[in-house]
Amino acid sequence: MKKEIIIVVVILFIIIILNVVTQKYTNTHMSELKTKLTEVKTEISNQDKEKATQKIEEAFKYWNNIKETFVIYLEHAELEKVEMYMEEAKTNIETEEWNVAISSIDTSAYMLNQIKERYEFSLKNIF
Repeated sequence: MKKEIIIVVVILFIIIILNVVTQKYTNTHMSELKTKLTEVKTEISNQDKEKATQKIEEAFKYWNNIKETFVIYLEHAELEKVEMYMEEAKTNIETEEWNVAISSIDTSAYMLNQIKERYEFSLKNIF
C-alpha cells in the first residue's frame, strides 16, 4: 500500500511540474507572438504595405518556430485557426485591404488569448 501511494504522489508531482513548464512556455511565446501581431497592426494602421509585409513575415517566421512545440501539447485545430487568420491578414495586406487585415490580426490575437486561457492551470479549468 505504501509503495502505491509513493508512485501516485510521484506521478502527480511530475504532472504538475510538466504543466507548469508548458504553461510558462505557452505564456511566454504567445505573448511574444501577440507583440509581433501588434507591430503588424501598427504598420497596417499606417497603411505601409512594405513594412506591414515585413512584420507579418517576421510573425510567421516566429510562429513556425514555436508551432513545432505547441503541436505536441495543444489542439491542432486551434493552432490551425490562428495560422489561418494570420494567412488571411497576409493576403489582405498584399491586396491593401487594411480594415479586413486589422480584423484578421485582431482575431488571431483573440485566438491566441483563448488558447492561453484554456490551458491555464486554474481551478476554473480543473472543474
